[in-house]
Amino acid sequence: MTIQPRPARNALSKALLPILFAPLAALAQAAPQTTQAQPEEPAAQTGAKQLDKVTVTGSRIKRAEVEGPAPLTLITAEQIKKEGFVTVYDALTTLNEAIGTVESDVQWGSHTPNASPLNLRNMGPGRSLLLVNGRRVADYPLPYGGQSNFANYGNIPAAAVERIEVLTGGASAIYGSDAVAGVVNVILKQGYQGDEIRLRHGASTEGGRETTDLSWAGGKSGPQWNLTYAVQYTKQEPLFGRDRPQMDDAGDAPYPSWNAEQRKLGFRPSTGLGLIDADTGNRLAPPAGACDRFGGEYYLANRQLYDRNSGTITDTGQLCGLSADFANWLLRSGSEDFSGYLHGTWDFENGLQAWANLAVYDAKGIWGTSPPAVVLPGNPALPAFHDAGSGRNLIGIRNITPSEAGGFDALRNSNKEKSWDLSAGLRGTIADRFDWEASLGRARYTVRENISTVDWDKAEAYFLGPQLGTTPDGLPIYDLDESRWWSPVTPEQYRQFGAHSINEASSWVTQGSFTIDGDLFEGWAGPIGFAAVLEAAEQGYRLRPDPRANLDYEVQNVDRGGGERRRYSAGVEFKVPLLESVTATLAGRYDRYGDYKAFDNADRLEIGTQSESTWNAGLEWRPTDNLLLRGSYATSFRAPDMHFLLAQPSSSQVQTTDPYTCIQSGDYLIANCGQGSPHFYAFDINRRGTPDLRSELGDSWTVGLVWDVLDNLSLTTDYWSIDLEDEIRDIGEDIVLRDEAGCRTGKTIDPNVPWTNPGGADYCASIVSRVVRDADGQIVSVERGPINIAQKHVEGIDASLRYRLDTARWGDFQFALNYTNLRSLREQTYRTDPNPERRDRDIRSKIRGSVSWQGEKWNWNVYGDRIGSVPGVRYHWDPVLGGFGGCTPFPDGGVPNDRADCVDTDPNSPTYQQKTSRYFGRVGPAITWNFNVGYQFSERARLNFYVNNAFNSTGWNHKDPYKLDYEFYNSRLFNPVGREIALEYVFKLN
Repeated sequence: MTIQPRPARNALSKALLPILFAPLAALAQAAPQTTQAQPEEPAAQTGAKQLDKVTVTGSRIKRAEVEGPAPLTLITAEQIKKEGFVTVYDALTTLNEAIGTVESDVQWGSHTPNASPLNLRNMGPGRSLLLVNGRRVADYPLPYGGQSNFANYGNIPAAAVERIEVLTGGASAIYGSDAVAGVVNVILKQGYQGDEIRLRHGASTEGGRETTDLSWAGGKSGPQWNLTYAVQYTKQEPLFGRDRPQMDDAGDAPYPSWNAEQRKLGFRPSTGLGLIDADTGNRLAPPAGACDRFGGEYYLANRQLYDRNSGTITDTGQLCGLSADFANWLLRSGSEDFSGYLHGTWDFENGLQAWANLAVYDAKGIWGTSPPAVVLPGNPALPAFHDAGSGRNLIGIRNITPSEAGGFDALRNSNKEKSWDLSAGLRGTIADRFDWEASLGRARYTVRENISTVDWDKAEAYFLGPQLGTTPDGLPIYDLDESRWWSPVTPEQYRQFGAHSINEASSWVTQGSFTIDGDLFEGWAGPIGFAAVLEAAEQGYRLRPDPRANLDYEVQNVDRGGGERRRYSAGVEFKVPLLESVTATLAGRYDRYGDYKAFDNADRLEIGTQSESTWNAGLEWRPTDNLLLRGSYATSFRAPDMHFLLAQPSSSQVQTTDPYTCIQSGDYLIANCGQGSPHFYAFDINRRGTPDLRSELGDSWTVGLVWDVLDNLSLTTDYWSIDLEDEIRDIGEDIVLRDEAGCRTGKTIDPNVPWTNPGGADYCASIVSRVVRDADGQIVSVERGPINIAQKHVEGIDASLRYRLDTARWGDFQFALNYTNLRSLREQTYRTDPNPERRDRDIRSKIRGSVSWQGEKWNWNVYGDRIGSVPGVRYHWDPVLGGFGGCTPFPDGGVPNDRADCVDTDPNSPTYQQKTSRYFGRVGPAITWNFNVGYQFSERARLNFYVNNAFNSTGWNHKDPYKLDYEFYNSRLFNPVGREIALEYVFKLN
């Protein structure tokens, strides 16, 4: 694709940067000649308490005030404990800013089942920046959704956390790429004194999901040194369908979602253990008593079909159906994590301080969807095999039960993860005015994925024996050993054909930085604050998928790619008091990504350099001591991550309609081009990176106030807006095929729906090149992958209230309330697409709040959050016709055509020309309450009791009425765990 000129904002950025960087040239000369600043008046004379200046996320200039021109959310370690959360990620997901959706850990097709991404402001997991102690971390090695790199929030030890600062909105002028929706800066403990041990154990009152957490945090110090340390062990048991009878079987789907056949006949299992006649589609009856041999895992079931139009029932045979379809499916993944943290400092006599930091993480995650199955013949290219004994062409299917494999653990998938992050540096002061710091660090993250599957050839050898020949039409001939097929295998026999697919991935980053900050000189209204940063980094990743995957056994996802790149960055920042009550901030930064190197790629990739200039500005006005009016504007960017650029072809095969040949045939009605037509056939789908991607560009602004109404009562409110241009997103094979046909013919497959060129000649050239056809015009392969699309816009309101009441007699009370309302959400894939308001299609609001009390011995805390409702699955959005609700069913379960205004247009239907209403239902809201109470036994020992989700709000008691598929509820709002109780013992050694 031809790269279009960048927006004009880069010209403004480049014009500002020389001005912003000008003080750097004079700094070396100016610093030694400047006289020492006069000491401030003592607090006793001014009547005000002098606050130490600290660096707050969103600025590199140290300041005494936490609140600045852009809103900042603060979470303390004590708050995480009080509100009942075990992990950092548990706490972060409740943030009002984390309003966007992420992949569920049980989602079918999830590429990162053991990772914990965060989606701020609904902008996507890769568009917020994770920092630990102000430094970038290594990306999670596996790509999110198989598409892009992102940060994992699940490997941060809660025991080591001092506080978490969350800045929402653009911050690339301070931190560089990825800071489009915000920055999460996790500040770990430093200078800690004493030792504290915490032991917590709990479980769900509904059963399962036991959680154990053990941590030790402490610190020691001497005249010139300090050492802070923390270790933590956390184990959470997985939760399976068998642990929740309300959702362990297909029949647990809510009744309104049942179709006509299910309402007439009930749910008949389609999987389990059986043989299918490939010529007739009928199942062969199992031998007498065969289903009972598996200890209750199977039952003898009739596989019947119902024709709603004729009212006839067709019996297609019998099989051993699974007693509970989803008993062995995962509801919540489990993990066993160990993390450690060390931070040490050494003070030299000349005021210089050296520091070093080490964080390690070792974990094993347990996950999975359906257990492995034996399919005969194993080769997916063969439709069936010929059984010499029965003379039939057969297909065999059997799910492996836990008892056959030697227990549930033998069927589970696991991720073994290790990461370490080592950094060190020096800090000091120049001319008693400028604080500086130089640091160097290296981080590495590795994942070893172990997936249970079945070796096709070995399964054929066990159940079919050697091949006896080939039929005239090409089917292999075997003699099926039915005694083996209809009998349970032992764990030893299962190991003869059971297999494990091993995928490995790694990521790393080496980075160095130099920062300096201080007051340049005294301005007309106060000192001019200044900060500058220079950074250099090299980052890389490598995916090593199992070379046998989908050749010898089935593996759901196979991702390939790897490479390295370098980054060089420089930034400056100013804080300028304009008046005694008015302060302005201005920052600019330049980032360059280049020197790309692709691994294991035979094709030479020509990847250019991404150079981006960003800036931001803020204004603070304090008309009174207790009121801050503020506003900010920021430009931001996200450089194309390496998997978007360097992903290597990952192939799969699909069977679908070819719109181009269908339109060419002249009879291009959808019904005439579907399955069974010559336009419906199989071809390869390849996903690879796109080397010429541009950076995503963001703009954001905020305006708000901070009002200390009373000494112990404060109120904040901010209006925010974020825009993203040139968003990178994968274009799927359905869009490629649709637009290839449109580019060639000017039509769509539906004669009632016109086609509009979304991107002109350059777009069509790119789309047509993604489809490879043979000499007869048949598709050989389609290439899907990332492209720069049009735009996304989100805006909303944040508000918070804090109140503290201290009483000598009744103890101390604290109240906190946070509210977020998503006022607008708009998104276009192409400039020619409609750009309707999409706010109602997502979570529109979130509220979180807490009340705590501290007495002499006792304390308690009540925490609650409310996540707003979302559309039900039947209230959908059509990308061509626009927004409309689906249709409610007829009493017998039949559903009319939603494109015909919910009128039944099938002349053979018993409800022909009858009409139902449209469905615009929503699911939710989800409300959760956590309670805890604690008692202080002595100065060293205390006991805490936690009840999370006290009112047992779960997915299985808030099912979506039309969600037919597992898990039957909206996993964005609810979870299947239910109420959890835990007891915690806290002991301080000194």
